[in-house]
Amino acid sequence: MAKRILAIGGSVFVGRVFSITASRNSEIELHVVNRGNFPLNLDNVKQYKCDRHDALRLARVIPDVKFDAIVDFCAYNTGEIRAVCKALAGRFGQYVYFSTTSVYEPGDHGVKDESSPVVSALGGDAVSDYIAGKLRLERELAETCAEAGVPYTVLRPTFIYGPFNYAPRESYFIEMIARRHDVPIPTDATARFSFVYVVDVANAALLCAGDSRAYNETFNLSAPERVTYGRLMSDFERCNGGPFLSHEVTVREVIDQNIPLPFPLTEDELCSGEKFARSFDFEYTPFADGMEKTFSVFYSLYTS
Repeated sequence: MAKRILAIGGSVFVGRVFSITASRNSEIELHVVNRGNFPLNLDNVKQYKCDRHDALRLARVIPDVKFDAIVDFCAYNTGEIRAVCKALAGRFGQYVYFSTTSVYEPGDHGVKDESSPVVSALGGDAVSDYIAGKLRLERELAETCAEAGVPYTVLRPTFIYGPFNYAPRESYFIEMIARRHDVPIPTDATARFSFVYVVDVANAALLCAGDSRAYNETFNLSAPERVTYGRLMSDFERCNGGPFLSHEVTVREVIDQNIPLPFPLTEDELCSGEKFARSFDFEYTPFADGMEKTFSVFYSLYTS
């Protein structure tokens, strides 16, 4: 019997790759609800147009069937998970929520796993508000699911890269390379950071859905490689088939000139995804392989 999943969001970046991956799996029956701004038009995927905040319409538009799991890509504000659970009470067996590894206490505290401390004090900027919202929703998820008598799963991805990424991270560099612009390379950056390929994130969510190994668990999603700016540029050169235009900058110049480099410069942001890999006998895509596919997609986009 096919695993029946309801995705909330599911039309941009991670959600879109999740939907594409699920559409190709005969053992998945995928239903997607979102505002319909980005139609999926995928075989074997049922899409419903509805704003998640319209609880009455949500309860009506979703078929009166039992879903093995809800996978929520786009809850950011307090009350959003509780509202969905109330609207679809008795119609789902698990709630999978996408959080972020940004909830961990910042600073050079080594490799962060699921037992690492989360932030306790935040400022009032947009990033802090985002992190605070994710933490509040993690707590709301656990409380609401306990009240409903259903299990939950929290997924905390680190830096996600891959096709459809709308955040100007890897695409920031690939676009400059493709358009023959001069790429700033911070030669004295010391930070190491973790990545996870978007296809791995999608597959992880599909594995968790309806699987008791994920019930009431929190998992980081993070490949094991420790990437630096030097490693990143080396992979870009390999994907490009040779050198690209670039110029060296210092960390001080990056800060003074407000150069929008997308990854940390001096403080490590390292996370362990070992718990998930061990629990599900899962192998993350090697960074070189994932970036080669990502580079090809974005390069073609910027040169077409």
